[in-house]
Amino acid sequence: MKLRKTITWAVVVAAIAAASGISVNQTNLVQAANTAKNAKISTNKTKYGFKRDFKFPKSWRGKWYSNTHDKLSKMTVKKNGFNTPWTGEYVELVSAGKVKGTNKYLWQMPQSWFTKHDKIFKHLGRITTNKISNKKWVVFSPIDENNIEIGFAFRLRNEKVAGKTQKVIFEANPKTGEIVDQFFRSPKLAQKYQHYNFKGETYAPSFNQY
Repeated sequence: MKLRKTITWAVVVAAIAAASGISVNQTNLVQAANTAKNAKISTNKTKYGFKRDFKFPKSWRGKWYSNTHDKLSKMTVKKNGFNTPWTGEYVELVSAGKVKGTNKYLWQMPQSWFTKHDKIFKHLGRITTNKISNKKWVVFSPIDENNIEIGFAFRLRNEKVAGKTQKVIFEANPKTGEIVDQFFRSPKLAQKYQHYNFKGETYAPSFNQY
C-alpha cells in the first residue's frame, strides 16, 4: 500500500468484548514521542524534499499481532519503517521538508511531479508526532499530504496483562485519539486480549461493534 493520497487508506478497526485480568501500569508508560526529535518538519531543502533521518527505538522493533475482526494480522516494525498489517507491504518512514530548487514543501508539489518520481516515493511514508487528547503519538501519513489526520497514529505502552508487564502498541484515529486497534507481541496474546478496553484509553465506537 502506498502511503499516498492517491491511494485509498484503510482504517483498521478492532472488535468487541472485554477480557479480564488486565490492568494499566501507569508508571511504565512508554511514549511514542521518544521519536519526536527525528520527526520534525525540515526547513532545509533536499533534492526530493525528504530526509531519511527516522529510526524506530529498539523497543518498537519486531513482530506485532492484532486480532482485528477476529482475523489475526501481523505488523513487523523495522529500523526505518514497517510492514503494514493491512497489506504486508514495507513502507519506509521519512521526515518531509522543502524540495531543492523550489520554495515548496514536499506536499505542495504537483501530482505530476510525484508521478515522474514514482519509483522514489512508491514505498515512502511521512513520519511526524502529534499531541492528541493530551497524549503524544507518532503519526504515519501520505508522503505528499500535509494533513496528518488522514494517517495512522500509534503509541507504545507497557501494560499489566494477567499480572505480567507486556508491551502494547495502540493504533488510534489521528484526529480524536480514539483507539481503533491494538497490537501484542504474540498471536496468543492478541487472540486472548484483543477485545479488552484498557483503563485510561478512549476507544472508538467501531472498536466495540465487532
